Amino acid sequence: MTELEAVAGVGPAVAKKLRDAFVTTAELLAVQNPVELQAKTKIGEGTTLKVIKNARDLIGKFGFRSGLEIEKEMATKPRLKTGVPKMDEAMLGGIEVGSIVEIFGPARGGKTQWCAQLAVMAMLEKEKGGLEGRVLWLDTESSFKPWNIRANALRHGLDPDVALGNIGRAEVVFSGQITEIFETIPQLCAEQNYKLVVIDSFTGLFRAEYTGLENMRIRQQDMNALLNQMRRVSTATDAIFVYSNQVMAKISSYGGNPNSPVGGHIISHASDYRFYTRRTKGDSRKIELQDNAGLPEFEVDVIVGWGGLYPDAKTKKDTEPNILEYFEKRGEKLSGDKVESEEKVTDETNDDTEEELVIEAESVTEGA
Repeated sequence: MTELEAVAGVGPAVAKKLRDAFVTTAELLAVQNPVELQAKTKIGEGTTLKVIKNARDLIGKFGFRSGLEIEKEMATKPRLKTGVPKMDEAMLGGIEVGSIVEIFGPARGGKTQWCAQLAVMAMLEKEKGGLEGRVLWLDTESSFKPWNIRANALRHGLDPDVALGNIGRAEVVFSGQITEIFETIPQLCAEQNYKLVVIDSFTGLFRAEYTGLENMRIRQQDMNALLNQMRRVSTATDAIFVYSNQVMAKISSYGGNPNSPVGGHIISHASDYRFYTRRTKGDSRKIELQDNAGLPEFEVDVIVGWGGLYPDAKTKKDTEPNILEYFEKRGEKLSGDKVESEEKVTDETNDDTEEELVIEAESVTEGA
């Protein structure tokens, strides 16, 4: 990260105002919206426009560059492995840094389990497919369970206490809190080595609070503002944002997938990776990549257990007993199938009439 004072036009007074608004590096300054920044800092309009432009010039990644240069830069950046070899292979090594990842599906589909696994993977050394970073977890469904983190840490060779210490979890009970917390997230990612931000779930509170067709446009605008901020922070810091998304029933659907992700076009256009995950039978889950600009669609079967998502039943059988033994020594006797019930089961379908209105309204609010 580059110091603010390295930007031409940023003196001590301007730097203080910027830091008070949690804009603490040249990279973060370069991705600011001038109108928003001026409102937060009370810096003059001319100065605001000048320092943002100078920051972009200093960082040097926002002008035209050749495709060869972009290719070379991308080759040097680490990728976050998912913990499922078949998926990592299909994704050319893992999730690109600076990406926004959506995981949607019905309850018990494995969304929270996968978020916990990615959280631990992000702490691993880069040689092992990690980012050597810390994790922020915005918990809107009380789904964060320390024992899931401990189990994943054991599976991947990390000290469970260290892994839990590297996660900053915030309980979120109304959607406005997400906006408040997002004020500080850019600084944390830029200065304190937070490489992964998990929001589980992103749409649940918006869906509960913005009811009725008359509030649909406002809901979409508020979610779009947060998604835009994710994009800017990920661009500036290379942090990865992962959020789970609920689904709603397509009442008039005949055949095919009866579930539609909440958020419509606003959500679908925002994510770089869009995964659909669902329970198939017992501890089996199916994960589908449904959208990514650089990859063909694919699907993989995984097994959920203590330690996250396993590539096959044999790997789970070989690994899980050691994890269960660890918890037994701690005085916590866990059953082998308890993990299946850890995900919070929510009512994924509201009143049918309301869902029909939502489905019809999403196309109207695409540009909100």
